[in-house]
Amino acid sequence: MNPRTRARRRGGNAIEFALCLPLWVLVVAAIMDFGWLFYAQTTLDAAANIGCREGALMDPGELDTNLTEIEETTTLRMLAVLASFGEDECDHCSVEASTAGAPPQRSLVCEATRRVTPLTGVFASERTLRSSQVSRLEWQREGAP
Repeated sequence: MNPRTRARRRGGNAIEFALCLPLWVLVVAAIMDFGWLFYAQTTLDAAANIGCREGALMDPGELDTNLTEIEETTTLRMLAVLASFGEDECDHCSVEASTAGAPPQRSLVCEATRRVTPLTGVFASERTLRSSQVSRLEWQREGAP
Protein backbone atom coordinates (compact mmCIF):
# COMPACT_ATOMS: atom_id res chain seq x y z
CA MET A 1 0.00 0.00 0.00
CA ASN A 2 1.25 3.44 -0.86
CA PRO A 3 2.17 5.55 2.24
CA ARG A 4 0.73 8.70 0.68
CA THR A 5 -2.71 7.09 0.23
CA ARG A 6 -2.73 5.98 3.84
CA ALA A 7 -1.83 9.50 5.03
CA ARG A 8 -4.76 11.02 3.13
CA ARG A 9 -7.32 8.65 4.78
CA ARG A 10 -6.28 9.48 8.33
CA GLY A 11 -9.53 10.88 9.87
CA GLY A 12 -11.93 9.18 7.48
CA ASN A 13 -12.88 6.58 10.05
CA ALA A 14 -13.61 9.24 12.64
CA ILE A 15 -15.86 11.12 10.21
CA GLU A 16 -17.74 7.93 9.25
CA PHE A 17 -18.17 7.11 12.94
CA ALA A 18 -19.45 10.61 13.69
CA LEU A 19 -21.97 10.39 10.83
CA CYS A 20 -23.20 6.88 11.68
CA LEU A 21 -23.35 7.16 15.47
CA PRO A 22 -26.60 9.21 15.65
CA LEU A 23 -28.34 6.72 13.37
CA TRP A 24 -27.23 3.79 15.50
CA VAL A 25 -28.35 5.57 18.68
CA LEU A 26 -31.78 6.13 17.12
CA VAL A 27 -32.02 2.47 16.11
CA VAL A 28 -31.12 1.34 19.64
CA ALA A 29 -33.65 3.79 21.13
CA ALA A 30 -36.37 2.48 18.80
CA ILE A 31 -35.56 -1.12 19.74
CA MET A 32 -35.76 -0.22 23.44
CA ASP A 33 -39.05 1.68 23.13
CA PHE A 34 -40.89 -0.85 21.02
CA GLY A 35 -39.44 -3.78 22.95
CA TRP A 36 -40.75 -2.28 26.18
CA LEU A 37 -44.20 -1.71 24.63
CA PHE A 38 -44.32 -5.30 23.32
CA TYR A 39 -43.29 -6.60 26.75
CA ALA A 40 -46.04 -4.58 28.45
CA GLN A 41 -48.63 -5.84 25.95
CA THR A 42 -47.48 -9.42 26.48
CA THR A 43 -47.90 -9.13 30.26
CA LEU A 44 -51.45 -7.89 29.78
CA ASP A 45 -52.23 -10.68 27.32
CA ALA A 46 -50.87 -13.29 29.73
CA ALA A 47 -52.84 -11.85 32.66
CA ALA A 48 -56.10 -11.84 30.72
CA ASN A 49 -55.50 -15.32 29.28
CA ILE A 50 -54.45 -17.07 32.48
CA GLY A 51 -57.01 -15.33 34.68
CA CYS A 52 -59.86 -16.00 32.29
CA ARG A 53 -58.91 -19.63 31.84
CA GLU A 54 -58.79 -20.21 35.60
CA GLY A 55 -62.17 -18.54 36.10
CA ALA A 56 -63.74 -20.48 33.23
CA LEU A 57 -62.92 -23.76 34.96
CA MET A 58 -64.85 -22.84 38.12
CA ASP A 59 -68.38 -24.07 38.80
CA PRO A 60 -70.98 -21.26 38.81
CA GLY A 61 -73.08 -23.31 41.26
CA GLU A 62 -76.76 -24.01 41.38
CA LEU A 63 -78.79 -20.96 40.38
CA ASP A 64 -75.55 -19.11 39.58
CA THR A 65 -74.66 -18.61 43.24
CA ASN A 66 -70.90 -18.52 42.54
CA LEU A 67 -70.75 -16.05 39.64
CA THR A 68 -69.48 -13.26 41.90
CA GLU A 69 -66.83 -15.60 43.31
CA ILE A 70 -65.74 -16.53 39.79
CA GLU A 71 -65.33 -12.85 38.86
CA GLU A 72 -63.40 -12.07 42.05
CA THR A 73 -61.12 -15.10 41.67
CA THR A 74 -60.45 -14.21 38.05
CA THR A 75 -59.61 -10.61 38.96
CA LEU A 76 -57.24 -11.73 41.73
CA ARG A 77 -55.55 -14.21 39.39
CA MET A 78 -55.00 -11.53 36.74
CA LEU A 79 -53.42 -9.27 39.37
CA ALA A 80 -51.23 -12.17 40.53
CA VAL A 81 -50.03 -12.77 36.96
CA LEU A 82 -49.17 -9.08 36.57
CA ALA A 83 -47.29 -9.25 39.88
CA SER A 84 -45.31 -12.26 38.66
CA PHE A 85 -44.07 -10.10 35.77
CA GLY A 86 -42.85 -7.46 38.21
CA GLU A 87 -45.95 -5.27 38.26
CA ASP A 88 -46.40 -5.47 42.06
CA GLU A 89 -47.41 -1.87 42.51
CA CYS A 90 -48.90 -1.10 39.15
CA ASP A 91 -50.59 2.26 39.70
CA HIS A 92 -51.67 2.46 36.10
CA CYS A 93 -53.11 -1.06 35.80
CA SER A 94 -56.72 -2.14 35.98
CA VAL A 95 -58.27 -5.57 35.59
CA GLU A 96 -61.90 -6.54 35.33
CA ALA A 97 -63.80 -9.80 34.94
CA SER A 98 -67.49 -10.18 34.14
CA THR A 99 -69.84 -12.85 32.84
CA ALA A 100 -71.91 -12.48 29.72
CA GLY A 101 -74.74 -14.48 28.23
CA ALA A 102 -76.88 -17.25 29.60
CA PRO A 103 -76.36 -21.02 29.59
CA PRO A 104 -75.38 -22.75 27.38
CA GLN A 105 -73.49 -19.77 25.93
CA ARG A 106 -72.30 -18.15 29.17
CA SER A 107 -68.81 -16.71 28.87
CA LEU A 108 -66.31 -15.02 31.12
CA VAL A 109 -64.95 -11.72 29.80
CA CYS A 110 -61.56 -10.60 31.18
CA GLU A 111 -60.04 -7.20 30.48
CA ALA A 112 -56.68 -5.78 31.53
CA THR A 113 -55.57 -2.19 30.94
CA ARG A 114 -52.27 -0.48 31.64
CA ARG A 115 -50.82 2.98 31.03
CA VAL A 116 -47.29 2.59 29.64
CA THR A 117 -44.49 5.12 29.35
CA PRO A 118 -41.74 4.10 26.89
CA LEU A 119 -38.18 3.87 28.14
CA THR A 120 -36.68 6.59 25.95
CA GLY A 121 -39.72 8.26 24.39
CA VAL A 122 -37.90 8.95 21.13
CA PHE A 123 -40.22 6.96 18.86
CA ALA A 124 -43.20 6.01 21.00
CA SER A 125 -45.26 8.16 23.31
CA GLU A 126 -47.15 7.30 26.48
CA ARG A 127 -50.18 5.17 25.68
CA THR A 128 -52.83 2.94 27.17
CA LEU A 129 -52.56 -0.74 26.30
CA ARG A 130 -55.55 -3.08 26.53
CA SER A 131 -56.03 -6.79 26.40
CA SER A 132 -59.22 -8.80 26.56
CA GLN A 133 -60.01 -12.48 26.60
CA VAL A 134 -63.35 -14.26 26.37
CA SER A 135 -63.63 -17.85 27.59
CA ARG A 136 -66.75 -19.96 27.63
CA LEU A 137 -67.53 -21.28 31.10
CA GLU A 138 -66.91 -25.02 31.35
CA TRP A 139 -69.92 -25.52 33.61
CA GLN A 140 -73.18 -24.55 31.92
CA ARG A 141 -76.24 -24.97 34.12
CA GLU A 142 -79.74 -23.80 33.39
CA GLY A 143 -81.21 -21.55 36.06
CA ALA A 144 -84.36 -22.59 37.92
CA PRO A 145 -87.60 -21.33 36.39
